[in-house]
Amino acid sequence: MFDHPYIADPNFSTTVVSWYDGGLHFFKQVPADGIALFNVFHLAYGTIFAFALVMCHLWWKRGSFRVRKRQVLDSVLVAVAAIIIGGRLGEAVFYQPEYYFSHPERLVTNASGFTIHGMILFTIIVFFFWSRWIKRPWFHLLDQSVIFVAFGTILGRIANFLSADLWGRETDVPWAVRFPMRGPLFRRIVANAKGDTFMVVSDELADGSTAYHLEHWKPDQGIEMTHNKPWEIYPVGSHDATAHEMVRMVITTPRHPSQLYQAVTEGVILLVILVIARYKAKNVGTLSAVFLVAYGALRTVAEFFRQPEPGLGFIGGMTRGQLLSLSMVIGGLILFAFIKRKPIRIDSIATDAPGFTPQVEKPAKQTDDAEPEPAAD
Repeated sequence: MFDHPYIADPNFSTTVVSWYDGGLHFFKQVPADGIALFNVFHLAYGTIFAFALVMCHLWWKRGSFRVRKRQVLDSVLVAVAAIIIGGRLGEAVFYQPEYYFSHPERLVTNASGFTIHGMILFTIIVFFFWSRWIKRPWFHLLDQSVIFVAFGTILGRIANFLSADLWGRETDVPWAVRFPMRGPLFRRIVANAKGDTFMVVSDELADGSTAYHLEHWKPDQGIEMTHNKPWEIYPVGSHDATAHEMVRMVITTPRHPSQLYQAVTEGVILLVILVIARYKAKNVGTLSAVFLVAYGALRTVAEFFRQPEPGLGFIGGMTRGQLLSLSMVIGGLILFAFIKRKPIRIDSIATDAPGFTPQVEKPAKQTDDAEPEPAAD
């Protein structure tokens, strides 16, 4: 069994770059008056964007991304916008609807919380309109994006592990990990000496400062008390309450490091499948169909090791992520059937890449010996 770095190392931080005491600091915990400029998620997102830009330009030069040169960057930027907006909307609709419908401004002011199903769905919708604008097949644009979903999943799930969120179900395997306990909206969970558990809630005050208070919260999974963390004192009920509690960090019981499982299954394995499929694909949409089926199936399996998010639980014995993933498998199978009925060859799409032209199959030329077709009545 292992303890997450947040538990084992008091100086551990996922902040890559921060500003305080008049200077920049790297991989340091940020004090209350400091500013976190760049964390592991920013690093992951920036790497994905750079990788996507380089690969899309390379594919355009090789003739497999068949758009005009100026549309390469535009398509990547459209995808980035769709991913950000879709990820936030997906978090609100699929996982935290009551909170975000009551606090819609938090979709903008609170940058945490993205769901990959929301990213995928919104990108599909946005690319439908973008494909009409640039006059290219809808699924040809989607075919270019699926590689980056797999690559991004590798980096994103590693960032999830480092940030101690989205952990797995309880287990006794030798590589099990104990994580800092989190509640809804990634709030810290603490407990007093009697074992009563609370959620640490932040309050934004009129002067722009932030205060904290405790709200009673009962975990829906196994927890343990820490003994190597200092006691803290907070007001209970509101930041100006007179009643206070001495509390200490609560951690999970040993869990599957499901973030790393997903980095391998939905990341590495899926990436290998998509690279092979890209090399073999001849028709528009094939890569998108492979992605929908493969990602949906791999995510469904990985979800058996992942703890449902707080307050969501199971629906018919399945997690919400599994239900969404199975719908992706069904969508992929439908797309395969559509491609078989109405195939569009990739090399028939126009491009201004040097050395490439559309290769449209010409109808067979009728010979003089051919029997003329009868005239229509």
